[in-house]
Amino acid sequence: MMANIKNLRTGFTGELDENSGMTAKAKQAAGYVRDEAGAVVQTAQDHPSATGTLLLVFGAAAFVAGYMIGSASAPTRRSYW
Repeated sequence: MMANIKNLRTGFTGELDENSGMTAKAKQAAGYVRDEAGAVVQTAQDHPSATGTLLLVFGAAAFVAGYMIGSASAPTRRSYW
């Protein structure tokens, strides 16, 4: 099959550059996420008591927020007496 002359004049040979494009950007972003996740895991392993405290505080805050949302959405009782 004959190549498109216009594409050959502009330098396009049918091969895309790996460093530019959506796939390369997605691979780069995945690498950043992987590196950051590894850093978080390493920090959690180095400081287990701080990690436990953080999880406890986060759990307590989530419980309080859930309780407040649940109590706000509960139907109110009206007293007719």
